[in-house]
Amino acid sequence: MDKPTLKRAFELICQAKSMTELYEKEFKLVSKYVHATSRGHEAIQIALGLQLLPQDYVFPYYRDDAMLLAMGLTPNELMLQLMAKRDDPFSGGRTYYAHPSLRDPDKPKIPHQSSATGMQTIPATGVALGMRYKEIQKLNEKGLKDLPLTVCSLGDAAVTEGEIAEAFQMAALKQLPILYLVQDNGWDISANEEETRSNSAKEYAEGFHGLDAISVDGSDFIESFEAVQRAFKIIRKERRPLLIHAKVPLLNHHTSGVRMEWYRDDLEEARSRDPYPILKTQLLNAGFSKQELSDMKKKAEALVQDHFKSSKEAEDPKP
Repeated sequence: MDKPTLKRAFELICQAKSMTELYEKEFKLVSKYVHATSRGHEAIQIALGLQLLPQDYVFPYYRDDAMLLAMGLTPNELMLQLMAKRDDPFSGGRTYYAHPSLRDPDKPKIPHQSSATGMQTIPATGVALGMRYKEIQKLNEKGLKDLPLTVCSLGDAAVTEGEIAEAFQMAALKQLPILYLVQDNGWDISANEEETRSNSAKEYAEGFHGLDAISVDGSDFIESFEAVQRAFKIIRKERRPLLIHAKVPLLNHHTSGVRMEWYRDDLEEARSRDPYPILKTQLLNAGFSKQELSDMKKKAEALVQDHFKSSKEAEDPKP
């Protein structure tokens, strides 16, 4: 993998990790606003976010702040939503953290969505159906080198919801240009995978003929990046759906209101799969020095601190 991509990925994982740590440190301030972070999920999210194009549509879920950073949003923009500030670019301070809606010309498009688990799959599949219809009717935007695609991101527990079956069925039947990214951390709030489902997202998807699925180690940035790269190439050229089942550790609370120390007995094992040291080792193997990595980490931490301060001091919404 080229060094600029590895460097950018490390900068982003440092930012996302620093944000989680700062929110925990400033818990008394930020806990009044319900939020979840990507801690443990960063590698797969960054791998995907870096490869999206402005013509693509993305339906993230509430744990995807690292993906949003990789798409080009700043910590400050995310924190303005976290603290319900007037200049929150998504909703003017009216929705939860990492609940984006975006129509910037230089970034992928994000329709607004609900917090309901898995609800985004049906509108996401509808957008992919719209893309397919425009192609059939020869209404495509002219001059695009790469055809657009849709990404629907969701957690593993959401796959047990009925609307997921509806979405998968239509995507497989109509052969729609959509990638379903299932981030599997093995937890559904406080219930683990053994208590909530009989198979994995990949095994479930294989029951829908026409929807191919692969599993990846979502803690490994290089493996994740290459898997997303292959999937995007197939979807953009062959116009058919795919699912990536990414196994990841949950290294933070389910949300700010559901603390991991209340019920988790697997934290030591989960921390052994932390994507941060894995990516750090990959950069060292690629020729980066320990000093370079230390400098990038310190720069990211300083940036996050500065953005937190400015967000905290920003104006509140008008009634």
